[in-house]
Amino acid sequence: MQEPEFRAVDPRRRFLLWFAPPLAVFVAGLVVLLVTGHVTGPFRSTTVVRVMLASKREFFQDEQVKQILMARGYQVHVTPVGSRDLAESPDLDSYHFVFPSGHVANERVKARREGKHAVPFRPFFTPVVLATFREHAEALRRAGAAVAHDNNAAPLFYDLDLDKFMALSEQRWSDLGLSNNNLVVAQSPDPCKAYSGAALVGFYAAALRDEPVQSLREAEELGLLVKPHIAAQGQAGEDMSPKFFVPEGRTHAVIAVMYEHQYIAYQLRREQPDRDRVLLYPTAQHQSTPELISFTPEGDRIGELMMNDPQLRRRAVELGFHPLGWSGETDQDFGRVITEHGLPQPPVGQAGRVPLPKAEFFERMLDVVGDCR
Repeated sequence: MQEPEFRAVDPRRRFLLWFAPPLAVFVAGLVVLLVTGHVTGPFRSTTVVRVMLASKREFFQDEQVKQILMARGYQVHVTPVGSRDLAESPDLDSYHFVFPSGHVANERVKARREGKHAVPFRPFFTPVVLATFREHAEALRRAGAAVAHDNNAAPLFYDLDLDKFMALSEQRWSDLGLSNNNLVVAQSPDPCKAYSGAALVGFYAAALRDEPVQSLREAEELGLLVKPHIAAQGQAGEDMSPKFFVPEGRTHAVIAVMYEHQYIAYQLRREQPDRDRVLLYPTAQHQSTPELISFTPEGDRIGELMMNDPQLRRRAVELGFHPLGWSGETDQDFGRVITEHGLPQPPVGQAGRVPLPKAEFFERMLDVVGDCR
């Protein structure tokens, strides 16, 4: 019989045979985490930055934006408030930066910060638009107040003649062939609090008068002419977009004043474009160019990241904003991103601009229209 063989196994070799595969996986994962910057996250100091902002809160509340900023060492704590309330806030100086939506609030903030640290950044813009449903846009087209922007069988964008639209304000949708007995009016947020609501006042004022007002008396007189068109919508609400984009949106508002980025972001989230919801662009447009006004070095850093960081700028486009360069030039990424998602180019900058009055005159007009004070 053959003698049994005995082999002496080195315990170190047995250990390596067991340990080497998981060690290789661990090392590979560690390399990936180091490259992406995630592994150092728990050990990196995080700077909490406080911001008070208006309707562009979607940007800083976006989860991807939060992750990008966290990777850069910053956590932004958001306090949402209307632009006008922001500009008059008693604790304005306690924030690292603010982000109002319009020029009236911007100028008021700068005036309050005169002689103090106040560095402005303009990372993007978004037009103020009127969002509606296809059957209502087509009813306005038949009435001569709207024109499809392209020859598509189901266009997403229409040009709106505000003079003709305002002339329809005493008619009802049923007069235009729809089964809706409500007045033909646009619903907007409170013009005393929200910049999009104030922009609608500016639209109507521009339709009624070719040149901006030049005195408080003229502002009051024009405000009285605009007031019936704003009052016709009834009690003003908050941001109109959440209600407009729900399935029962028609029951809340068939024409809602909002920002273009809210509509574009909604469409980009979908697999296929929603061709039932469309935008009306007034023939005299107004572009909201919010200013990030920094009060501190930490606020400066956030502003610089928004102007320079490729990931943040790409995400801004995905959230529907038109990015701007340091000299105010428009970034071409917006058109490329939306066309990749099957959306046509919107008619931005292809018409005249609404000539808004100086801040003090516009504020007085808003007071008259909205009984703000």
